[in-house]
Amino acid sequence: MRITPFVTVLAFAVCAEAFAASAGGTSSGVVRTYYIAAEDVTWDYAPSGRDLIHGRPIPPPWSQKTQWNKTRFIEYTDDTFSARKPQPPWLGILGPIIRAEVGDTIQVHFLNRSRAPHSIHPHGLHYDKDNEGAMYLPAGGGATVPPTGRFTYTWFANEASGPGPGDPSSVVWWYHSHVDSGVEINSGLLGPIIVTRRGSANPDATPKDVDREFVASFMIFDEMAGTNPGLFHTINGVIFGNLPGLVMKKGDKVRWYLLGMGNEKDLHTPHWHGETVQYGQRHTDVVELLPASMVTVDMLADNPGTWMFHCHVADHMEAGMMVSYTVYEPPPSCPVQVLSGDFWHEPGKFTLRVKNTASKTIRTLALRSGYFLTPQDLRPFPGVWSLQEPLAPGQEQILQLKQDMHDRKSILGWAVLPHIIVFEDGSKWQDREDGTCFQIFWRDPQHPDLRVLPPMQVEQEDD
Repeated sequence: MRITPFVTVLAFAVCAEAFAASAGGTSSGVVRTYYIAAEDVTWDYAPSGRDLIHGRPIPPPWSQKTQWNKTRFIEYTDDTFSARKPQPPWLGILGPIIRAEVGDTIQVHFLNRSRAPHSIHPHGLHYDKDNEGAMYLPAGGGATVPPTGRFTYTWFANEASGPGPGDPSSVVWWYHSHVDSGVEINSGLLGPIIVTRRGSANPDATPKDVDREFVASFMIFDEMAGTNPGLFHTINGVIFGNLPGLVMKKGDKVRWYLLGMGNEKDLHTPHWHGETVQYGQRHTDVVELLPASMVTVDMLADNPGTWMFHCHVADHMEAGMMVSYTVYEPPPSCPVQVLSGDFWHEPGKFTLRVKNTASKTIRTLALRSGYFLTPQDLRPFPGVWSLQEPLAPGQEQILQLKQDMHDRKSILGWAVLPHIIVFEDGSKWQDREDGTCFQIFWRDPQHPDLRVLPPMQVEQEDD
């Protein structure tokens, strides 16, 4: 069914009603509309240029080249396809999450900005031939969309699209291009669909009974026809810990949607350090994935720390199929507040303004700092900030540190961490963990805030 810009909302509603009825469902849900383009991009499998899990350079052969030409699904805010819709950074190479509650109709306006023909084929949803998005005989209207072409796909989330009797309140499905499926998936044209049980969804179709959701795709991308330098063992399209944003608060119920894709080499075993998950009727910390697998598990985040999440297949670990996730506790009240910082205006001279927020005079204060080369690459800075004189409750003081930095222009931001505080009465406060009490100053004031600091990249020697 090809939808043109001249079709009225009323006409579409009638079509959706008829489509839902043909699917054996009802149109009691809503129409959820998406604007998605296929675009040719340059993708970097390791944006930091480092193995952020082990604090060292990426090993060969993957260090030879990490940037490659790919094609991705990118979401926009409306049918002008001019303003991108923000996506969580942990999605990586994946296209946007397409959501529905059972009973909803999904309408995807697709624009092909790539150099090759593409489509969008959904798993799990109900569709007719024109909306299948797969090129084979007999072909429907949306089987292939040429460069610069558009097509509007209409899919229905019927009862069979949603969770089964033993499933959690939401389940995950794949979508991907299906003109030359193997080539297109390897190019990056893939993404998740999440369907929530009828009556269990928030207005945006997210499940009511979870605090946080993450999607993790395990796939080996092949850039050089099977030769080892071109095989990238990725989680969401990145290697060696370069996936940001897997952060959760202690006590959160976290839903993980696990996806496998690829070929016969893509036998994966996602494993969480530090936590277990509920998978059906059992607890486990390892899940099995085959190509095109789709698994949903729940985690109670009750163990604060930064933990490894990786494929447990031995050579996949060696190839960097690993990331880290962080469970954080709400930060304690800090005796010192870092009010402002100037790291940019005077070379070799850094300035902080601090305030004593405690009820006692501070006699000694030690502040450590680190600098960001990427949002995940935090390096320790050797200088230590200290008070010039005791600091009474409520008072402020300017601290200065002189240190020449040879590569100032590559620094994105600075993190400042109160480390040890000694009060006038001899009592002491010490940060119970690295980074529970910190302040970040970004070069770009619009840079997104971080809830937790990434691990300091202290160089590790090979055993």
